Amino acid sequence: MTKRVTSHDVAKRAGVSRGVVSAVINGTPGIRVSEEKRREVIKAIQELNYSVDAQARSMRTGRSGCIAAYGNLDNPFFLQVLQGAQRACTERGYHLLLYGYNRQESKQALIQLYNQRRIDGLLTKDVTGFADEEWLASVRAAGLPYMSVEGYPEQEEVPSVLLDYGASMDLALDYLYGQTGLPPVYVELYSGSAYAPNWGDRNRRSAYEAWMERKGLVPAIWQQPDHDTDPQAWDEWLGGLPLPSALLTNWSRGGFLIYQAARRLGLSIGKDLYVMAADNTMRANAYMVPPLSSVEIPYVEMGEAAAYRLLDMIEGNHPQAASKIWIPAVLEPRESTLLAGEGGPQES
Repeated sequence: MTKRVTSHDVAKRAGVSRGVVSAVINGTPGIRVSEEKRREVIKAIQELNYSVDAQARSMRTGRSGCIAAYGNLDNPFFLQVLQGAQRACTERGYHLLLYGYNRQESKQALIQLYNQRRIDGLLTKDVTGFADEEWLASVRAAGLPYMSVEGYPEQEEVPSVLLDYGASMDLALDYLYGQTGLPPVYVELYSGSAYAPNWGDRNRRSAYEAWMERKGLVPAIWQQPDHDTDPQAWDEWLGGLPLPSALLTNWSRGGFLIYQAARRLGLSIGKDLYVMAADNTMRANAYMVPPLSSVEIPYVEMGEAAAYRLLDMIEGNHPQAASKIWIPAVLEPRESTLLAGEGGPQES
């Protein structure tokens, strides 16, 4: 008969006390565990195939050992957030409950799950700049540990994980200008019938204008509604630019529309036009021809950071009114700008 693995076996393998093992698994209050010891305990658990008695742990801690993740299942970025959150939950011995939304009632139902002690906390993937005071009041009234990914950027007291869009634009502009020596033109798409940029795009635009001013350059912004992509308008605008030109678009869809217009005009990406995107909304940047350079939002890392902070809040290792977590964008140089060469500015 196979011997049942106990917490004592885990402690012996990891070279720590059973109290440390309990602290890692249960988040025992009053016991602080270094990251090195935590990793050793997790490693021992995996090597010994130790499984926690969830029911017993729940009785000891008063927690379910489960957090919920709420978001739009049609949004591929929510899936990336889930991937990162799952990493954190696996390491800390928690389950992750997937809760896709369809109506506002489903979101309120999560508070009921918390009141029933079926979840210990909630992570949401929100649209950029999301802020709902009524929902926030419900969360606070219930005492629900809560983390938002991309929500509440202008409310410091609301725990959330955010991308610094201003810094991401500086990263993109420094790279594009360093490659080409050309003043970058900003191509700004927007949703809806009227121009009403969200928090992220407001920060992108202001960062572009500030960067151009610091360089002594005149901002050049071409603005278009995303829903009205008139080929003639794009052709006329692109055909009127000096060649070569460096273009930075706020959404990767803008890069796709530039590619289409360039093909109609017989212009070459990476020679006549150096093109870069300030995000990865289409998740197609690496597969365009030529592949599109971009600064990309690391949603996996954002989900992981949000889940770790949420679990710390649940286990009493971090205050409820947590500060913001800012995750840097990732520069992905590809052929749409690399063809300008790695040696700095190119001669016209």
